[in-house]
Amino acid sequence: MLAVRAIALVAMSLVLAGGMGAPCAAQAPGKAGPPRFGTYDTRAIAVAWAASRHNPAAGWRAELEKARAAGDRDAVAALERRGRDLQRQLHFQGFGRVPVDDLLAPVAPGVAEVAARHGLAAIAPALDFQAQDVTVIDVTDDLVALFEPSERTRTSAARIRRERPMSLTKLADLKAEH
Repeated sequence: MLAVRAIALVAMSLVLAGGMGAPCAAQAPGKAGPPRFGTYDTRAIAVAWAASRHNPAAGWRAELEKARAAGDRDAVAALERRGRDLQRQLHFQGFGRVPVDDLLAPVAPGVAEVAARHGLAAIAPALDFQAQDVTVIDVTDDLVALFEPSERTRTSAARIRRERPMSLTKLADLKAEH
């Protein structure tokens, strides 16, 4: 989360410097023209991650069943807590506007490739400000593809983008079920 914010802050400071007449170093190496930044919908990333091989849910469920079979109440309680915590976090990431840097971590090399392919200086969930000469490219679909989604998952990721994000207060009230 801090890394994404740091990149966004550096990128924005470079954009602001460029907007004030100073040379703008926010351009991707070897690319001429205005600075280019990629943005994405965090909710679509959460949907793609949840259905991917990077989601530890299958291993967690197997571990939980093993603990139940062994009668290990402490392990069962700890695993159930971990499952609820993960589900709650995914509610925030999948339905709200919450950072997904932890979900992007397993596909980080691919994120760098997306940036290079589009000639981007940075990729961030959103830009709070952009100078007129900045080019912003939505790379949500490119990032979703890094999770090797099924057609159903692609459709779900596209559908969530058409919906308004839920408020954090509403998300806080959602029950986590595993």
